[in-house]
Amino acid sequence: MRVSNRREPAVKHLILAATLAMLPIVGSAATKPLSNGMIKVAFAISKHVNVMDVAGPWEVFADTSVKDAQGKDIAPYELYTVAASKTPLQSAGANHPGLTITPDYDFADAPTPDIVVVPAQHGSSELEAWLKKIHAQHVTIMSVCTGAFNLAQAGLLDGKQATTHHWYFGNFARDFPDVKLVKDVRYVQADSVTFTAGGLTSGVDLALHLV
Repeated sequence: MRVSNRREPAVKHLILAATLAMLPIVGSAATKPLSNGMIKVAFAISKHVNVMDVAGPWEVFADTSVKDAQGKDIAPYELYTVAASKTPLQSAGANHPGLTITPDYDFADAPTPDIVVVPAQHGSSELEAWLKKIHAQHVTIMSVCTGAFNLAQAGLLDGKQATTHHWYFGNFARDFPDVKLVKDVRYVQADSVTFTAGGLTSGVDLALHLV
């Protein structure tokens, strides 16, 4: 079925609600209760980040709502971007520079997240160091597409199962022999707080799983 890009917001919410209703509750993916009632989701980005890998999970978290004690719909997720610096960076493009994104925070001043989304991107030493720090704090981390390379580079997947985009299975297996590559799946849970998804729309599936 082909869905028009001009979907009404109500239709989007109905689709999301129906999808969420069919998902199992996974205790290992649950986040800790927050004092301010919001679940912070950081999108860690760098040069040549893939826009779809950001936008898909972003919309899942942004479109999710729950009822408060008065029956009012509230958005439980607080979303923001974080990078090595707040200098505008360009996403991946085709024969032309991609979209310009200005990060909300840098790794030094970003609020401590509860969930981190790592899209396909070039990566950086700063990102690697930040992921190690965040993982040590038992923050939930999910990668999308070749974002798994960034997690593996940071040592977060050693001895664990992971997946990535099918075009890069060979590169991933060669570069990270200590990681157990899983093929032909939408996403994989590496440990209680670390997840990897295949390409593009698999990131939407994984974000729904976490929700």
